Amino acid sequence: MKNLNEINKILRDHERRISVLEDSTGKTKKPQVKGKKQSLSVHIIELRDSGFFSQQKTAEETHAKLSTKYPCKLNRVEVALVRLSRKRELRKASKVIHEKEYQAYVW
Repeated sequence: MKNLNEINKILRDHERRISVLEDSTGKTKKPQVKGKKQSLSVHIIELRDSGFFSQQKTAEETHAKLSTKYPCKLNRVEVALVRLSRKRELRKASKVIHEKEYQAYVW
């Protein structure tokens, strides 16, 4: 039978290898942004995190809010909102403006 020091050495080595394996597989990675460039989806998620979507917002309202930071066409904002709702980053809702129902998003 091996002496106590050898057994402790084997256990320490075993624990070290397990912790390395857990670190490499257990963590989820966030999308990395290179430099200061951020995608439209990242800007919309930042709006969501700041509470912008606490009330129902249409694509036009979202586009108006984003236009100062991220100038783009309304169509791109509409598509990005649909994609984020499919990924369950936003929820779909409806909003009535001047007796007409519009697609809206909320969180």
